[in-house]
Amino acid sequence: MTTSINSKHSRRALWLASACLAMAALAGCTGGGVTGAVSPVTPSGGGGGGSSGGGGTTVTNSPYLLYASNYVAYAAPASIPTNGAYLHSIQNGDVYAGFGGLFQYGCYSFDQPTMDKTQLYGVQGQANGDGTSSCTVIPGATATSSSDYMDVAILAPGTNSTTKTAVTPFDISQSGTLLIQMGQLAPPDATHSNANVFTIVLSNDTSLAGDGSASTATCAYDQTLTAPVGPNSVTSAQGTLNYAIPLSSFTCTGNGWPSLSVIGGLKGDMTTLQSTGLTRLYIWISGDKNPGIKMGEFDSIAVGYVGFTM
Repeated sequence: MTTSINSKHSRRALWLASACLAMAALAGCTGGGVTGAVSPVTPSGGGGGGSSGGGGTTVTNSPYLLYASNYVAYAAPASIPTNGAYLHSIQNGDVYAGFGGLFQYGCYSFDQPTMDKTQLYGVQGQANGDGTSSCTVIPGATATSSSDYMDVAILAPGTNSTTKTAVTPFDISQSGTLLIQMGQLAPPDATHSNANVFTIVLSNDTSLAGDGSASTATCAYDQTLTAPVGPNSVTSAQGTLNYAIPLSSFTCTGNGWPSLSVIGGLKGDMTTLQSTGLTRLYIWISGDKNPGIKMGEFDSIAVGYVGFTM
């Protein structure tokens, strides 16, 4: 089924039926904030016969966190928040799809039944496309510069509110690894999926605009997709695979990722990001990272759960 999306250029979305995906490395599922690991408290005052009491439990930060899983579309137009998102995670973090340069919306995003079935958000872009429902190819240079990109941005839990003026950071101070399910939606061929590097970006930008104006740390990592890309009966019917990426592998300064200037560029360090909290996670297909992109080809970003662990 072909749909159109309305985002920075267009976006569309889904409702996924299940409340949490089963992740062996995640100890639980939460609607956002910090997942608490509950531990017993020793009562003060000692044993029997008139202890001064106490008891109960304390809650400490956990390294096992669920950032986003299933996704749901706002019921247009009444419930669409003022910040313009048309999709959010069930953890109430807004989700955006964006396109730039020679990448345009590619005439397809998952409809609700597909999302219910796959438990993924999927959107397609087209290199050298005209961005219309006909997906006509515009001849010219191939979409392999740093300004040619498509991306999906997932905001921290609790963002989707008509009264929000800033994004509340998500505490990852106890975690050391990003867990993410992602991939392309079709095998590579002459007209599909020749972009096999997804750039993952983590930012603490609390501004709703997402322009980096309220960021002190933005870090990125290039993940080469595990072959085969796209549907495969052994790996995944939708082409998505699970990746565990150490936060220490992210780069926060220096050259590279010039297309990220639209979100303020790289800055700070991972220690700062972990201590201040995560507000945005981006998945990018950037032309300069994927020199194999062909004229007029369709590339896609599919994403499922996003979590953090030790």
